[in-house]
Amino acid sequence: MKTWNPKRLPGVAMAAVALSALSALFALPAQADVISFEAAATAGLYLPGESFSEGGFVLTTLIDVGIVDTAAALGTQATTGNATQFYFASNDGGLRVASTTGIGLNLSGFSAAFVAQDPASLQSTVLVARGTLQNNSTVTASFAFGTSSTTNFPFVSYGGASLAAFTNLQRVEFFACSWVGGVACSVPTANNGQFAIDNISVSVVPEPGAALLLALGLAGVGLRNRRTVVSTAR
Repeated sequence: MKTWNPKRLPGVAMAAVALSALSALFALPAQADVISFEAAATAGLYLPGESFSEGGFVLTTLIDVGIVDTAAALGTQATTGNATQFYFASNDGGLRVASTTGIGLNLSGFSAAFVAQDPASLQSTVLVARGTLQNNSTVTASFAFGTSSTTNFPFVSYGGASLAAFTNLQRVEFFACSWVGGVACSVPTANNGQFAIDNISVSVVPEPGAALLLALGLAGVGLRNRRTVVSTAR
């Protein structure tokens, strides 16, 4: 019958510590951030394909020009409910968000408003978020804009269960699409896809590699200590 050997304790204890550290590191929450477009250096006009950074994220203008400014810059089509700087995608433009390090990101919320043409179009339009996962498959969700009796549309906040699948993404893109017969992007928007977006809540997914290396290092220390104890006992 096997008996408990106190000489094994250092190695066993360190292995347990390693496993505990590994579990704790994998359980760490992603580091949250909010892209608010508030930096003075961010304000300005961006041509299609141009990028700028905020925090640990890189943002790229898609399809048509984008502008970072306040509602006053939109003139008679100014949005309501947001007195700070935001990103405006003109015509059928869009915005891409990715982490500067290239590791995964999560999307948990944002606020947005429709920006009407002048004169306003009669076409119904929705905002679409499209995330690209690490395996290159995509997840997509559409969101109804806030309504208005004028051409000045309000900012509305989005999040919750509608964004539950937007985790560990390579990138996420925002654009506006037509809404016809309950189907998004079924017909061209004819430059009716203008929108403003702000306060994009994103987080970087913790890198498992770092946790694994630390745990393996602790396990190695435990093994070495166990060998030292055994050797000394002999």
